[in-house]
Amino acid sequence: MAGAWLLAYLITAAADWLAVWRGWQRLGWLTKPAALAVLLAGFGALGGFRGSLLWFGFGLFFSLLGDFFLLLSHGYFIYGLAAFLAAHVAYLVGFNGPLPEAGLPVYLLGVLILTGWWLLYGRLSAAMRASGRNAKMRLPVGIYSAVLALMLFSALLTLFRADWGARAAACAAIGGGLFFCSDTLLAFDRFVRPFRRARFWVRATYHLAQLALAAGALLHVMK
Repeated sequence: MAGAWLLAYLITAAADWLAVWRGWQRLGWLTKPAALAVLLAGFGALGGFRGSLLWFGFGLFFSLLGDFFLLLSHGYFIYGLAAFLAAHVAYLVGFNGPLPEAGLPVYLLGVLILTGWWLLYGRLSAAMRASGRNAKMRLPVGIYSAVLALMLFSALLTLFRADWGARAAACAAIGGGLFFCSDTLLAFDRFVRPFRRARFWVRATYHLAQLALAAGALLHVMK
């Protein structure tokens, strides 16, 4: 059963990547939300939204909502940002119930993530301030990027947690890293400098991130 859902998701996601690569906008309107809808349905069928899976289900749902907003005009970007902010908050709750024990690896990882976030957001903030028209987005982007960094921190922490198995933790860490990469690529393309095939790379890393996060959560609960 898991294999069938995985195949359905990969086919839908690949169709969306092709639509983005070839510039088939009408197909993209279908494939982008369809990919997350398939993943959410498969996640629910396999896990039943019990325990911490409920929060990961919320994360997928708000991500699907964010996909819809980002398909609309640029005027809806802030709504998409808010939806994905809610998704990351849901993932944070899912990862941190119960809270991990503090220790040297936690502190070192926290410093590393904080430093990386500060450098990246500093670059984004400077670009938005210089552009003038994007200056008002500095605060929303700052809040969103901070929560995204916390989600990445929580996903990577599973590698050091005894209650997370090796496969589940590896999937969670990969998912968190890919999500961070996807949103960073999107932000730099939108606020710093557009780059070739940006939408394709953003979309591919995003879909793989969501798959890895969902797989990690399922492996953790259904071990």
